[in-house]
Amino acid sequence: MKTIAFFNNKGGVGKTSLAYHLTWMFAERGLRVVAADLDPQANLTSMFLDEDRLETLWPDIGLRSTILGSIEPLFDGTGDVGTPRVERFYDNRICLFPGDLGMSKFEDDLSQSWPRCLEGHQRSFRVTTAFFRSVTIAASEHDADLALIDVGPNLGAINRAALLAADHVVIPIGPDLFSLQGLRNLDPTLRQWRLDRQHRLEAGKGISFPLPKGEMLPAGYVMMRHSIRLDRPVKA
Repeated sequence: MKTIAFFNNKGGVGKTSLAYHLTWMFAERGLRVVAADLDPQANLTSMFLDEDRLETLWPDIGLRSTILGSIEPLFDGTGDVGTPRVERFYDNRICLFPGDLGMSKFEDDLSQSWPRCLEGHQRSFRVTTAFFRSVTIAASEHDADLALIDVGPNLGAINRAALLAADHVVIPIGPDLFSLQGLRNLDPTLRQWRLDRQHRLEAGKGISFPLPKGEMLPAGYVMMRHSIRLDRPVKA
């Protein structure tokens, strides 16, 4: 199975739209796809589901049927990553791993666990690989050919942990100065994350559970080309 993340630290360039439409395109071509929403804004989830269904996924009290419900026992210190709860579409060819706005509360824990991996600290490895292991479990249960991961527009610890699960990274961009500046930020960041990952793989050789390869190899750029934007035709 291949895992592809859609990533840019510039927002509004079509990451979520691209992940959504490619999920359906691959499914129509006969592939089984996991769409993993690892963006705390959960925009991909809201594209798949209506508000009535979202209310049931995000209750005020009780376990949530989202990525948060899968990883919360680990971060709360009451267990490890649990069985992912997913939404299925298109004769089970599409499996949505729903996102959750509550994921943002784990940013600090992910930041603190990252350097402790160099000490071989087992819980730190469990924390930093939580997204990878959750997506892997969901893909295995779905017998998926492909996992597409949507992440938020930033260079924080949540995205670093999410991209550890990615074999390839697709970078959507807009034809503007902000996207160009975003590319200048992404190049050194991805290089550093790959280097840091390698150091941690060496430190975690005695870890008893699988660690992500996290190659994060750029698959290329996709230029956003609106034909109509804000009810007006535009030049692509």
